[in-house]
Amino acid sequence: MRRGCACALAGAMVCGLAACSGGVSDVASGPVVSAVGPYRAATGGELHVYTWAGYMPDSVIKAFEKDTGISLTVDTFDSNEALEAKLQSTGGEGYDIVMPSDYMVEQLIHEKLLMKFDVSTLPNAKNIKSEFRDPYYDAKMEYSAPYIVSYTGIVYDAKAIPAADAPTSWNDFFHPKTSWGKTQLLGDQIEVVNAALRAVGSDQCATDPQDYQDAANLLEQYKSKLGVMSSEGVADRLASGEQKVGMAWSYDAYQAMASNPDLKFVFPSDGANKFVDNVAISRGAKNVDQAKTFINWMLDPSNKTAVEQNAGAGSVLKGGDELLPAAMRKFNVVVPSAEEEKHAILEKRCSNKLNDNYTMMFEDFRN
Repeated sequence: MRRGCACALAGAMVCGLAACSGGVSDVASGPVVSAVGPYRAATGGELHVYTWAGYMPDSVIKAFEKDTGISLTVDTFDSNEALEAKLQSTGGEGYDIVMPSDYMVEQLIHEKLLMKFDVSTLPNAKNIKSEFRDPYYDAKMEYSAPYIVSYTGIVYDAKAIPAADAPTSWNDFFHPKTSWGKTQLLGDQIEVVNAALRAVGSDQCATDPQDYQDAANLLEQYKSKLGVMSSEGVADRLASGEQKVGMAWSYDAYQAMASNPDLKFVFPSDGANKFVDNVAISRGAKNVDQAKTFINWMLDPSNKTAVEQNAGAGSVLKGGDELLPAAMRKFNVVVPSAEEEKHAILEKRCSNKLNDNYTMMFEDFRN
């Protein structure tokens, strides 16, 4: 449920290549399209949704159609960039509802590919938790509402690894203990570079070239300890014990932990990546009242519980966590403690220039 890209490797840490994922586009496509106004619940019609796989379980589709009389068609994408490319190619037409991640919301607003509708005009907007009400990417929630929150952290096998060897930070992760064996790394440039930057005392979108050099040196010395670098099959490898320690997104971590109770999820003390996927209305939406009705329906925690259960995630809505099964709530990857949440840092969008640093560093590491 994430993203990545590759540009050519150059010798310098900053290059003049075109933007890859997370960069700032200079393209804006026409005036802002607005649907701001009184909320009118639709009681029929159709709706076309473009979302991540796993975000619209059949039970939720059926419940929405029954409650509203709206016929729902769902297509899926596998990266934010695939979503962006689709909207760019059609001018935002073809879909009513889209579900971009945090940094991509900002990008699509910049490109004028989302419709302005103002979430506060929806009756169920009051259910959004306070921590999700003022996102950097859409500060007034004029274009998007939060849908799913996820984290990137470290999973380890507490049965196979002595407590003294357990990882607590990215700095630990990139200096693996002998008891860990070969480790698992996501095949995602933003996740890998962010973790390496944090391990050397910096953070995402660093502006000091020395930070990138320090992080690149760290990755180079870690390379011999790497077993698998892939974003596929993560849960299976960790659950089976093929890898005893690995970087993982919370969805995969939850699946692995549900299969193997010896696994633990760590929010690294030097920063766990936190990302929010959102629901928005495409600029070219033809069924606007139906789209608003969909978003308002999804802002009712009782309607959305099955979405969180399917995605292995906690709720962005007040009272939503309490509706999850007790067995699910016990996993910290679903409902983090207040202390763990302090270590979660919301992912942000880097400039093209800084994003090129990410690309070159990641390509150098994996080649």
